[in-house]
Amino acid sequence: MVRKLGDLYHQLKEQLSPVSDAPEYEAREILLQKLGAAPADILMNRSVELDDACQAELDTLVKRRLDHEPLQYLLGEWSFYGRSFLVGEGVLIPRPDTEILAETVLSFLQDREGPLRVLELCGGSGCLAATIALEQPRARVWSVEKSPEAFSYLTRNCERLRADVCCVAGDALDPGVVEGDFDCILSNPPYLSARDMAELSPEVQREPFMALYGEEDGLFFYRELTRLWKKRLKPGGMLAYEIGMGQQDDVADILTRHELTDVCQVRDYGGIIRVLTARLSDAP
Repeated sequence: MVRKLGDLYHQLKEQLSPVSDAPEYEAREILLQKLGAAPADILMNRSVELDDACQAELDTLVKRRLDHEPLQYLLGEWSFYGRSFLVGEGVLIPRPDTEILAETVLSFLQDREGPLRVLELCGGSGCLAATIALEQPRARVWSVEKSPEAFSYLTRNCERLRADVCCVAGDALDPGVVEGDFDCILSNPPYLSARDMAELSPEVQREPFMALYGEEDGLFFYRELTRLWKKRLKPGGMLAYEIGMGQQDDVADILTRHELTDVCQVRDYGGIIRVLTARLSDAP
């Protein structure tokens, strides 16, 4: 069957509008990634040969999206820091705000001398670990992930991007999963509170519970990870967290109570404080 891409785009846009705040964007991404179309092809309303299998796939994608499955899961991959990462059910979707954590860590590592050791806790898709390993060749990176489903994405993404990351299947709350001290320990841990979880959109509810819920107040992992891992920083080493909106004072208090210094706040692209860092004193 021959279809006009522009017509197909408008059809998809109408079909997706009941569940999407940006049906134009979602329709365009589906056509670009699933049909291999170019933006100009849609704009020029060029023809495409759509066989029965391809039409059935589009129909299935629309049905899944109308059931509030995230667009990223439908596409099977998503961009982070200019690279494509495999995603799907069971793994947290990479988000632009998390790029702030990557940028903050990379800036810190740039000023450190010699070979570098970096540890990521709660690795998820591997978007942070792979990005740091690829952007900073002096860094040897470890990434720890407990969920078997997420660990599969972590390993596959690092392999397909040829990122030199040691992927560790283990619990971030067990300091015995890796050995040695690190120049930087970073994490985008579960940080949603019970109240946050009750207010999630249907799409975010499809993402893994264990990657979202930070216990009643959302701060459980900041307390535990800081307590367990601060002693594994090298002198002058940095602990870096992504945080939820409005959590900066509570997380800063946790860091200072554990005698970490130089607490810094970094804002995301929307002006929200999204990353907190602190240092282990390099004094003897």
